[in-house]
Amino acid sequence: MHIVTCLAHDHNMLLVLLAGLVCIFGSLVTVRLSHRAIHARGSAWLHWLFLASVCAGFSIWATHFIAMLGYRPGVSVNFDPTLTIVSALIAIAGTALGLIFAKLHSSKFATLCGGAMIGLAISAMHYVGMFAYRPDGIVSWRPGYVAGSVVGAIMLSSMALLRLRGKDRDTPGRAWDATLLLVGAILLLHFTGMAAFEVTPIEGFSSGSDSQVFTAMAAAIAVAALIIVGTGISTHLVEEGRMETQQRLRQIAMHDMLTGLSNRHNFVTQLARECAALHGTAQPFALLLIDLDRFKAVNDTRGHPVGDLLLKGVAMRLRKAARSNDLIARFGGDEFAILARDVGDDESVERFAAKIVDVLSAPFELNGYIVEIGASVGVTLAPGDSDDAELLIQHADLALYRAKHEGRGRVCVFSPTLTQTMLERCALEIELRQALASDSFTLLYQPIYDARTRRVTGAEALLRWNSPTLGEVPPDIFIPIAEELGLITAIGESVLERACTAAVTWPEDLSVSVNVSPVQIMGGRFVRSVANALARSGLAAHRLKIEITENSLLCENDIVLHTLQELRALGLGVWLDDFGKGYSSLSYLHRFPIDRIKIDRSFIARLPEDPSSASIVRAICQLGESLGIEVAAEGVENLAQVAFVAGHGCTHMQGFLLSDPLEPCTARQIFWAQNQAPTGASYYGIGINTQSP
Repeated sequence: MHIVTCLAHDHNMLLVLLAGLVCIFGSLVTVRLSHRAIHARGSAWLHWLFLASVCAGFSIWATHFIAMLGYRPGVSVNFDPTLTIVSALIAIAGTALGLIFAKLHSSKFATLCGGAMIGLAISAMHYVGMFAYRPDGIVSWRPGYVAGSVVGAIMLSSMALLRLRGKDRDTPGRAWDATLLLVGAILLLHFTGMAAFEVTPIEGFSSGSDSQVFTAMAAAIAVAALIIVGTGISTHLVEEGRMETQQRLRQIAMHDMLTGLSNRHNFVTQLARECAALHGTAQPFALLLIDLDRFKAVNDTRGHPVGDLLLKGVAMRLRKAARSNDLIARFGGDEFAILARDVGDDESVERFAAKIVDVLSAPFELNGYIVEIGASVGVTLAPGDSDDAELLIQHADLALYRAKHEGRGRVCVFSPTLTQTMLERCALEIELRQALASDSFTLLYQPIYDARTRRVTGAEALLRWNSPTLGEVPPDIFIPIAEELGLITAIGESVLERACTAAVTWPEDLSVSVNVSPVQIMGGRFVRSVANALARSGLAAHRLKIEITENSLLCENDIVLHTLQELRALGLGVWLDDFGKGYSSLSYLHRFPIDRIKIDRSFIARLPEDPSSASIVRAICQLGESLGIEVAAEGVENLAQVAFVAGHGCTHMQGFLLSDPLEPCTARQIFWAQNQAPTGASYYGIGINTQSP
């Protein structure tokens, strides 16, 4: 009660309120700056320590001095300037010591000790300031209140610093709790200490003090305190803005902007750390590389906005499928990676990878479209396969390549035997580049026959490569690799040039067909390459036929359609090769300018015994007839197949029974021999393979 009485009757309430405002604002800033000083790294903490100590010390001192100017002892009062300055320095130094102690020692006890130092500094500042307070009267003290004020300041300051020292430092509640505790420590110390202070006037001395002067002094001190504290908070805010900018830049640098997942750089960095930790107590982990199946088709047919939505959907599903401690990243394009920590064994990681495949195989609903894709997953384990980040990525990539090669939608776990496959592939890539540089590819020409007249109508150019070290490499091996390496365009241009040059030497009624990769069609310069090849060789455009596969049409986008229309405008024919092997669709025949369908050899090989194959071949022939499209059978290898396809509507045929692929000189001689033969003569069997395969 005495404290309340002293506050209500012996103080100027306006100055008390001003002191309280300075205390609250100063404490709030002090807490923010002290937090930075405690948690800053490197030499920056000294900068924040200085700001926190100055702001804390001056705001504590200003609170004390303004409130003391509002005290009305009933006598005249003077101040000792030296002790007044010393009291301010005590507050600054004591706060600094407490923060240093809490910074250098992370234990809870050390934090309490640091808070106690700040409480003692507040107490010392107050009572030194009181000794600087010189009233014209007899001063007496109440020891109980003095002790209570000191104990209260120490306890509240310790609690404030302990609250501030917590690890979850970003929780707003902690900052306010610490601020209120610090405000309580300062105000409790001051007004309890003032209740302990009593002045008895001396008869004959002047009574009262110049309240106007004291009010002006209090206002000046408050302004000075606010300027100093404001400088501290402005520095804090500027630094906050800089750190937020750095955080945003770090987010951009370390995360994929589309999906919000980690990017490749961040993932590889984390992977390297996990590998380094394997030498300590870290648990084994697995690396999974995920490649989306059929993503390009979705991106091309539905557009990039839908493709972006699909990638976001994939990221969301991966987050749900993965565990909380797994790291997920988008490596780029449609490739993702997962670092699965604390995996048990091969079986458990295979189950996890299979779960990823299942999750991504479910249909996506995107802007009203139902999109179905799939995923292939390559897996490697650490430290069993390696403890090097770069090698682990290579192993997982090799396993992913094997998974895609085996048919997509599969999971493949790395094994040492795949390393040999990788070495062989690397050797193949090197030799493939050398073959392109030295023009080591050759072209053979397999005649194409009219099924009715049995005469040659042209030939298909077949690319062959005989490696000096690897021997004869099949096209289905080196062509996909050439596409992946970006070499197929250059190889394709060379094939076009040589095929046109060879066909110019044939009779004018014969055509040459050239197989074209989807990569060439989508490249943007294919039509120009064809025009250049025709111009340089002098071959008439109608004698050149372009063979494309259904994969080229799978995208159904405007680039493919426009390219084929330009080829038709030049006068070329467009043939659809391997029809029935892939994603056969009648819409291809309706939408794209197709002149001839070539039935895939897998159906012809089972003729005429297999009823299903026979039905399919008959249906394709009837379809071609109704649409006015020629139908050719490829892979004819016996006389029964010849009779069947000729009798059911195939207009053309080719195969080993009819003729092996021929060297350019041999093909030219045979074609001219047919041209000079009497009209109506059958040349079935020209260049015939006399022994059935």
